[in-house]
Amino acid sequence: MNALIENEIEISRSEGFKLGEFIYMGMAKVQEKRVCISVAYKIDYCIKKAQQFAEADENVKFTHINKVKIGELMRCQKFELN
Repeated sequence: MNALIENEIEISRSEGFKLGEFIYMGMAKVQEKRVCISVAYKIDYCIKKAQQFAEADENVKFTHINKVKIGELMRCQKFELN
């Protein structure tokens, strides 16, 4: 994991974190199509479920995580995997 993801995990474990303010979407490529393979309120759980999905099917390549504010249609942050 990179420093941005590690920082986001620390934020989610802090007292000031408000569950339900954002969702995290684990994104992947399947046969050159972009798909969502996990959704969670915390980034670490999103990563865990996306990795499980990718391990179960060799055609799935887990690529990044989108952070989306609840009620919005566009991501506010993108976390690349390293």
